[in-house]
Amino acid sequence: MSAKEPAIRLLAERYSEIFALTPGIDRKNTHLFLIRVGLWALVWTFLPRENNDPNKSQIRAALDDLEKALQGNKAELLGRLDSAVAKAKKRIETKTRDFG
Repeated sequence: MSAKEPAIRLLAERYSEIFALTPGIDRKNTHLFLIRVGLWALVWTFLPRENNDPNKSQIRAALDDLEKALQGNKAELLGRLDSAVAKAKKRIETKTRDFG
């Protein structure tokens, strides 16, 4: 995903980190990763049931949900996202400390 994508830009602005969205192996799920010092930590998995628009790809639906949350239109998702990002940061910090 390009940093020009509004959802990715908003994630970077809010958390001061680099993020990537990738399709799952089966192309049904979409995974949000936090990337730091070459390590990737899974933040969130968007499931097909969360995509209410059959005309949208899974990645597009995930980007739209992230953008809405980061703009304050999905407060519950934003709260869960804040927690998930904090946990992903902690996992990377632990691995960096253990192997750094």
